[in-house]
Amino acid sequence: MTTGWIAGARRTALILAAGLAVAVFGVTTVGVDGASMAPTLHDGDRALVPRYETWLQRLGVLAWRVGDVVYFRPPGATPRHWVERLTGGPFLIKRIVAVEGQVVELRRGRLWVDGVAIAEPYLGGGPVAVASRPPETVPVGHVFVLGDNRAPLASRDSRAFGPVPLAQVAGRAAWVVWPPWRRTEDGAWRWHAHRL
Repeated sequence: MTTGWIAGARRTALILAAGLAVAVFGVTTVGVDGASMAPTLHDGDRALVPRYETWLQRLGVLAWRVGDVVYFRPPGATPRHWVERLTGGPFLIKRIVAVEGQVVELRRGRLWVDGVAIAEPYLGGGPVAVASRPPETVPVGHVFVLGDNRAPLASRDSRAFGPVPLAQVAGRAAWVVWPPWRRTEDGAWRWHAHRL
């Protein structure tokens, strides 16, 4: 009886350790809460995050690029409850629009990087806040992030808290995996799972 219990406990511990290893070093998912990344990501979506990329980035083998959709702890954020304390949250998910050394600016809501107006087809043509932001050089070891939903007050991003330290970037969202189908405004169903 005792050896059966020990074998069961050992098996359970191995399964938990394997699951933890996959989540920490392999892949995991991150949930989207809110509409700050619409139309790219919707409230309730789940995105696949290759965690090994985060480790490669921290080792200097890989670098986050402009266009990557990343999740991170915003500068100065403190956990609001025990789950966030346990997971290191709260987390936000946004798009990198500039990396270290680049000069980022907003002119009447339009993004300019290094003096060039940037085409942003992922915005989807929705309303855009027309506020301006003076040119700012992204510091070494930081990225500048914006939400894809640029309507007034729709996204809390680098416009509010400035560039994000690379050490606070927890990973890159690579694929939307849930829900696989989404109903459109005209009532039709369309395939929703997609690569970011």
